Amino acid sequence: MRGWRWIVAGAGIVLFAAVLVPRVRTQGPNAPAKKRPPNALEVSRQFLTLHPQPRDEAERKIVAALEDMHVNQSRGMGNVWPEDGRVLRMLTETLGAKHVVEIGTANGYSALWFCLALRSTGGKLTTHEIDPQRIALAKANFKRAGVEPLLTLVEGDAHQTITRLEGPIDLVLLDAEKEGFTDYLSQLLPRVRSGGLIIAHDSSGQADQMHDYFQAIASNPDLETAFVDASRWGMCITRKMK
Repeated sequence: MRGWRWIVAGAGIVLFAAVLVPRVRTQGPNAPAKKRPPNALEVSRQFLTLHPQPRDEAERKIVAALEDMHVNQSRGMGNVWPEDGRVLRMLTETLGAKHVVEIGTANGYSALWFCLALRSTGGKLTTHEIDPQRIALAKANFKRAGVEPLLTLVEGDAHQTITRLEGPIDLVLLDAEKEGFTDYLSQLLPRVRSGGLIIAHDSSGQADQMHDYFQAIASNPDLETAFVDASRWGMCITRKMK
């Protein structure tokens, strides 16, 4: 009997070890790596179309232009991504924005996202660009998208041209040279209404070039900021509290 007890006990130890050891090994250096959870961009690309489904003929023209620009004109433009565009449109409509200001028109891609929203809010966009080739391209894109009545394209150095802007401004998008963001902020903030937004694009992808801007908004007690990564470039969204 004693011998049988040792056999049974030994079998129990072996069985326990057989169950335990694999569990321990899965935690060791040779364990398979845990699968990384998907980021917001990957989830968006899985479930959403790149561009919204148009609800009428006017939106169809804008969306058609957006789709063509995304495929054929994106290289070298530094445009927002479609996922960023969705956020811009949503924020503009949520604010009921009447006056949106954009610094850095490029070929007009982000401007068209704003125009999708401004059609419903009854607002207008003032967009600034210094590069003549980009200005010509943007004008052509605005014409084919049928959004010319919704915006004003200001040509020249925005550091100078924004001095002529009148408030109140509901939303600002900064998407130009990063070293100029702090100056744009200081000039435009007094014109932004209470509750208005200042959005800086590329806050993740080019964060190393935006430290002065980040410090400026972080040190102002009247500003509240959140960083949003709808795409891999990111947007820094700042709300003027009062």
